[in-house]
Amino acid sequence: MVVTPLMLIWIITLYSNGTSTVSLNTTLTGEFVTLQLPVQPQSYVEVLVNGSITAYMINGTSIIIPVLGTANVSIVYVPKVFVKNNFVGMSVGNSTVEIVIPSNILIANITLSLISMSMVDNELIITARGPGEFLYTIMPMPATKHMMTVTTHAVNFEVITAIIIAIIIIASASYVLVMGRRRITKKGPTPQMALNLNDYELSILEYLKSRGGGSAFEIDISRD
Repeated sequence: MVVTPLMLIWIITLYSNGTSTVSLNTTLTGEFVTLQLPVQPQSYVEVLVNGSITAYMINGTSIIIPVLGTANVSIVYVPKVFVKNNFVGMSVGNSTVEIVIPSNILIANITLSLISMSMVDNELIITARGPGEFLYTIMPMPATKHMMTVTTHAVNFEVITAIIIAIIIIASASYVLVMGRRRITKKGPTPQMALNLNDYELSILEYLKSRGGGSAFEIDISRD
């Protein structure tokens, strides 16, 4: 006997790298249960009955699972997608699905009948009913970090330039100061500036120098 459940909610999970999976975790009762797959599988479908891998049969978009009583059934597979106008697309059949969308995935278009939308842990959860399709793409990451790096380099360059200019100014001032001191030392003060002598006192010094020994009596100085 084949039993077909009336309504199940399948989970379509989109990941930040653009890949996706379709999954279902529910309790089924019957000998052989037929489920309508919401999206055509890309390849292998993993079916677990009470935690054990179980064989199944695929008939078009339907899957027949041997439950043989009441059991917990888990199904996971990679859905078949298409590309339209540079967007990734997925066709959903006559099923109710819950689409989990991370923050970096943008839904470009959706023709499913929307039932509800909510935000959970920074992810958008859309509950919708097929048939229909939706298109999505990965949003590019902002270039904030790169811009901050460029700005930091610019600031460092300005600081280095200011330091170099300050060093040049200090070096120039030191050179002028040293050269000025050298000029003063080389020229030296005149005897009059050094001893603060008047013309009469200077003439006495010149007289003493002319006497050879550098000494004389006061009477000789007065006479001469």
